[in-house]
Amino acid sequence: MRSGAANGSADVQSLVQSNPQDGRKVQPSAPEQEMIALRTAATMAARQFNLLWHPLLTGIASSPDRDEAAQRIVARIAERLPDHTVRLGWGTRGGDSERGGRLSRLLDSRLGWLGADNSIYQSLKSRLEKNPSPEELKAVVRWESANLVLELIPQQSQDADADQETGVDTNAASSNAANRSGVDSFGRIWIRPPQGDNAVLKHFAEMLPKEAVATTATVFFSRPASGQLGRIASVLSRWWSKRGTFGIAALLVLMLACIPVSYRIPAAATVTAMNSRRVAAPIDATLLVAHVQPGDRVSKGDPLIELDGRPLRIELEAITSEIAEATKDEDIGLASGQIAQAQLAGLKRKSLSRRRELITRRLSQLIVTSPIDGVVIQGDLQHSLGTPLEIGQTLLEIAPNGSLEVELEIPEVEIGFVEPNAPVEFYFPAVGRTDFRSQIGSIWPSATIRDDENVFIAKTPMPTMGERASVDQDMFLEPETPMFVSQQVTDEATSATELRVGMRGEAVVLGPTRPWVWKWVRVPLRKIGWVVGW
Repeated sequence: MRSGAANGSADVQSLVQSNPQDGRKVQPSAPEQEMIALRTAATMAARQFNLLWHPLLTGIASSPDRDEAAQRIVARIAERLPDHTVRLGWGTRGGDSERGGRLSRLLDSRLGWLGADNSIYQSLKSRLEKNPSPEELKAVVRWESANLVLELIPQQSQDADADQETGVDTNAASSNAANRSGVDSFGRIWIRPPQGDNAVLKHFAEMLPKEAVATTATVFFSRPASGQLGRIASVLSRWWSKRGTFGIAALLVLMLACIPVSYRIPAAATVTAMNSRRVAAPIDATLLVAHVQPGDRVSKGDPLIELDGRPLRIELEAITSEIAEATKDEDIGLASGQIAQAQLAGLKRKSLSRRRELITRRLSQLIVTSPIDGVVIQGDLQHSLGTPLEIGQTLLEIAPNGSLEVELEIPEVEIGFVEPNAPVEFYFPAVGRTDFRSQIGSIWPSATIRDDENVFIAKTPMPTMGERASVDQDMFLEPETPMFVSQQVTDEATSATELRVGMRGEAVVLGPTRPWVWKWVRVPLRKIGWVVGW
């Protein structure tokens, strides 16, 4: 400002010239003095614009939201007027019938943001709610007592008011632009000087270009509103701009986690024989001969093993001799009239006869035969010859022809998601293929203990190889190595998949459709809910 005054003095000095004839100085005329004053004021306004308003407008235009723009306006004015209190408030106003305003936000240069419960906020709010006079609406810069008030009205609002007064209707483009800029928005700046000294503020008001105030209002209200949701959006926007890559990656991960997929339930799988028969020792005897071994095909009635019958034969001979002696005693008693002795001998003979029948029946069981047609799948007795056997001891297991199934061990916590006819996928490491498919056939109603875990047993039919596979369960391989197989018989098949009884693998039961991440958060969320009482 001092520089501008110096320039004005220089202009005056240049116009005050000495008279070369008498040496007297010539004073400028009245028009020249008026021009000097105008040039001085213009110079001062231009310098003030360059010092204050140009950087301020640049800062407002670069602000991401209206809150930050307000902070820059207040800080800039407070910097130029150090001991003054600067307040900036804005809100919305009614239509033509009600020109009063509603205060939304208020910023104080000393106290910061003021809330609705603040006395200063309530005082200024009550002032804004009063309908202003037409003179106040037209005055961009005015005084309220000792306070300087700057009306921040967007340029479109001023044009609209001028059109109403002159009756000129602007074109549609101008109207749309006004609507987009917020015609109903307005703001106000209060500048309070220190007590007893408002000379600096008056000089500031005199040099204040009204066009700069209108331009400031237009740029200010072009910034996006930043209420509670706006501030959150602004913070998120700044965070997103700094961490865009991370945000995109997180969004993609979230989208992938929410993709609906079939809930996959892992289970242990074991190939078993359907309706297999176990062969047990019929009597207490010693194993004498084993005619079969695992893998041999047998027919119904074929001998499987032979037991040692020599002790039974010796016992049979002794009983036969005792029966003959008892019969003789019975006859002698009857002939001699000793009825009681004859009856005792007869009872002994009958008892020995029943015992002989039992031994005879046991002797007929010394050769154990196959109860069904099938294949021996368990029971290698070649190394157990001469071993005493107990009645009921399991010796062999025979599976009927073409009857394989897979037994699944489903964990107890997952049984609620398994239903009959649910699809099942298998992987058997011994075969090395992962395209086996089947479905749940039946589920045991009660749990059982397997490998120290409580599981439910489910049965599935013989798995097929994908969608093209068809199972022929009546086929065997070469006669010297009989086994159950699942074989593709389509023209596209190139090899048979050999699934043998006892093979263990992994299975996945496809349950209901759930988000992909649900599998990983279901159990933790359930435990947390149990703890907190959900």
